[in-house]
Amino acid sequence: MIVAAHSAPHDSCFLCSHQSGGEDVAWYDRPIMRSEGVGTAVCAVGALVPGYLLVSPAQHESSVQALTRPTAVAFLSFLADVHATVERHFGPTTIFEHGSCRSEERRRSACISHSHVHLVPGRYALEQLGLPVRRFETLTGIVDIPPTERNQGYLMYREPDGMVCYAPDAGISQFFRRHIAKMLGRPDEWDYALFPDWANLRATQEALGSGSAPQQFVRARETDELLSA
Repeated sequence: MIVAAHSAPHDSCFLCSHQSGGEDVAWYDRPIMRSEGVGTAVCAVGALVPGYLLVSPAQHESSVQALTRPTAVAFLSFLADVHATVERHFGPTTIFEHGSCRSEERRRSACISHSHVHLVPGRYALEQLGLPVRRFETLTGIVDIPPTERNQGYLMYREPDGMVCYAPDAGISQFFRRHIAKMLGRPDEWDYALFPDWANLRATQEALGSGSAPQQFVRARETDELLSA
């Protein structure tokens, strides 16, 4: 598989800095899993539950949908590996992304411009949000949407055993986290900056491992068959 070279890292982007996993990275940002040139998984500050990870592509792009298709397929294959690992340790896990638009002036649900997919163990009845969704069997469905039909900024989620759901961005900061916090009975704790949940983050590191030798995923698949799992 040929993967496009990633765009130049941004010095101010903490997700770009995660790709190296160097010793200068803060303890809570050290990669849990990494595929060289493809992506990195780190514990989420503001972990609403143990096992909460952020999975980001090596490329500094605004969303998974903004990646070239070969690059997106490689990243989604890595994401499937990470998702399977989280489920082995923490059970059925929800996936979501606040797909950022390129315009810095547009109000967005995403807090940063580097694409990152959230893995959150549990089920949270996200259909209750009533989003006008398009449904796909696999995550590559959103990559294959023709450019003329794409949302400029989007919300994507897949609950355990469910289909991939894709909708326009609601323009509300941390949109899905607000709902998940409410479903957990802690409606005021959605903001990761105010409620970092260090205990849950530590529990994730202890279960999945971190430190100076993160688990490596270096193989690339020729197909994305596992993405529907």
